[in-house]
Amino acid sequence: MGIMSLPLFFLCLVVFSVMQYCPTLALKRSYVVYLGSHSHGAEPTSKLDSIRITDSHHELLGSCMGSKKAAQGAIFYSYTHHINGFAAVMEEEEAAEISKQPGVISVFLNQEHELHTSRSWEFLGLERNGEIPAHSIWEKAKFGEDIIIGNLDTGVWPESESFNDKGMGPIPSKWKGYCETNDGVKCNRKLIGARYFNKGVEAEKGKPLNSSFQTARDTDGHGSHTLSTAGGGFVGGVDIFRSSYGTATALLKLELLPTSAIHDGVDVLSISLGSYPPPDYFQDTIAIGSFHAVKNGIIVVSSAGNEGPTPGTVKNSAPWIITVAASTIDRDFRSYLMLGNNKQFKGLSLYANSLPAKKFYPLVYSVDAKAANASARDAQFCSVGSLDPKKVKGKIVCCLFGHTGEVDASLEVGQAGRIGMVLSYPQQSTHSFIYARPRAHFVPTVSHVSAADGLSILLYTRTTKYPVDYISGATEVGTVAAPIMPSFSSTGPNRITPEILKPDITAPGVNILAAYSEAIGPTPLGSDDRRVPFNILTGTSMSCPHVAGIVALLKKIHPHWSPSAIKSAIMTTARTRSNVRQPMLNGTLGAANPFNYGAGQISPNHAMDPGLVYDLTTTDYLNFLCSIGYNSTQLSTFMKKKYKCPSKPTSPSDLNYPSIPVPSLSGKVTVTRTLKNVGTPATYTVRTQAPGGISMKVEPKRLKFEKINEEKTFKVTLEAKRDHVKGGEYVFGRLIWSDGEHYVRSRIVVNATTTTLHM
Repeated sequence: MGIMSLPLFFLCLVVFSVMQYCPTLALKRSYVVYLGSHSHGAEPTSKLDSIRITDSHHELLGSCMGSKKAAQGAIFYSYTHHINGFAAVMEEEEAAEISKQPGVISVFLNQEHELHTSRSWEFLGLERNGEIPAHSIWEKAKFGEDIIIGNLDTGVWPESESFNDKGMGPIPSKWKGYCETNDGVKCNRKLIGARYFNKGVEAEKGKPLNSSFQTARDTDGHGSHTLSTAGGGFVGGVDIFRSSYGTATALLKLELLPTSAIHDGVDVLSISLGSYPPPDYFQDTIAIGSFHAVKNGIIVVSSAGNEGPTPGTVKNSAPWIITVAASTIDRDFRSYLMLGNNKQFKGLSLYANSLPAKKFYPLVYSVDAKAANASARDAQFCSVGSLDPKKVKGKIVCCLFGHTGEVDASLEVGQAGRIGMVLSYPQQSTHSFIYARPRAHFVPTVSHVSAADGLSILLYTRTTKYPVDYISGATEVGTVAAPIMPSFSSTGPNRITPEILKPDITAPGVNILAAYSEAIGPTPLGSDDRRVPFNILTGTSMSCPHVAGIVALLKKIHPHWSPSAIKSAIMTTARTRSNVRQPMLNGTLGAANPFNYGAGQISPNHAMDPGLVYDLTTTDYLNFLCSIGYNSTQLSTFMKKKYKCPSKPTSPSDLNYPSIPVPSLSGKVTVTRTLKNVGTPATYTVRTQAPGGISMKVEPKRLKFEKINEEKTFKVTLEAKRDHVKGGEYVFGRLIWSDGEHYVRSRIVVNATTTTLHM
């Protein structure tokens, strides 16, 4: 899918009063001033406390601007719950001065964050042939009853059937949020909250926004799609232009909020956006807000981004976030062209089934039907105004991919009075048919035809006196090898902390059918006046809510598990083989690796019972931050309570993470991990698959657990072998702990340097 920009002002911040003069200059921009947690805890003890906190913000900024009144006009958010700070319009020098003051952790610009944008649930094993088996996580979790998902996105189309509350129970008593009803937005027992946050956008633009920004109603489609994927209700008979018949599913209560989700009582926060290049953790609104959410027991799931396949493009890489890549499912929206000589060619389209079955129509090459004032090149690509309506009326037109978008080309063909369109590549293309996105064309279409097939079709039109053809379509399910990692999905290694493998997991994110906004058409064209309640979108934005929905189900089954325990269960039970029992592939049909898929494809039903988990506490994350250079003073301010970094220096590789990356192995290194038993008493034995050219030793080799929540520690020693490893290249392996019933998998990722290699 195309990537759009969305300003994100995620934090709920409060600042201590610091009297300091700051110079006044001309250029003003929107900044967030962040000072960690509140000394009063999660909530102000009274309304008076909130007033005092807000007043302290005015005092602080007023000391920089020359008056408290000026500060009151500049501050557009004062954060009084959970997170300490404010957002305001400031000059660059003012922001620089404030950042130097005691107690200020960071000051950073409000950034624009990119949006990372049926059958998928059956592909993941939650249903089978339209039925929900007894072992499904849906059944075991009672469809997520009383679990609340918060979704940070472009809003919601509340009238969608995905948000119908028929059969829903009462709103959970823990819910403290509300519904902003501007523009006719109505909440119910399914969609229990909807809010919009736009003051940061106004502050940056310096003028009031139009009415489309003054509502939680989705006028983009992205937010409705992600929200319904994570927690929309069952809607049977869903299709788009007679393609993809089925049921759009997931059953959880929802709410649409950014940071206030902590205060309002959400269980899971789904964030399908991010910034690139990834900033430092304390300069990243999502990382900071997510830390506070996780500290309060909320699981945060976020998309990895759509900047692949370039290495190191993964976003949202903080270790307390579940970072999700995108992969394909076993469904394809095939369209077919049958020529009069009985030769058939395949393509893609969401609009291929509207013509009478097997009825032949005349076939014409677009250049032979060009308008008198159009160039042959423009006609070749079916550019706007390039076709003669008299020459294409009642015919199927052959065009080439080029500078005209395929939807624009179909509109041109349609307006010229055509029957259908064939769109082929002009030369051998590196574009992969595997994850090519089917479009909502304006006429029946066979798109993404290969260059070789396109040449055969053209040859037929030129060598046949009366060339004819017909177009048909079929949604194919279960016959496509999947999952495959598409090239757009952002990849590791983690640029901020390469010792933490990112992404964590992959989930369906290619050609996903879900709810859509009826404020816009199904294509990017402004002139598209068609409206659809459901649409097909592609991106890590689509994979993220799949994981968020599964996390919510796990939270229902295991309400006392920590966010890191749930993450571990998802990662250690993931799979790296496709539905044809072969290793997962990437977009070029080469071997995929953990930088593409993290731990692998999510396996929801296995995640219910992982046997063992790698657990983490808030203190573990603080110790990790110490290991990468943050100090005790910064982290004490961050937490608003005394914290001291470990006296003995630690390595970020020793964070108790379910995967084990070593980004710079010179000689030998030993890392430590601890497993917690969340199943029945059992003895686990380890087996390993060492990365190429690396020796791997695990001690001890057996772990005996006699009770629930018992913890056992083990060490992994990795050593590079001389003449068996090529320095500077990553190699991959794994280790598995098993009691015969459970298989607890960890990915091993090693980059050996060229020096000090050992025999």
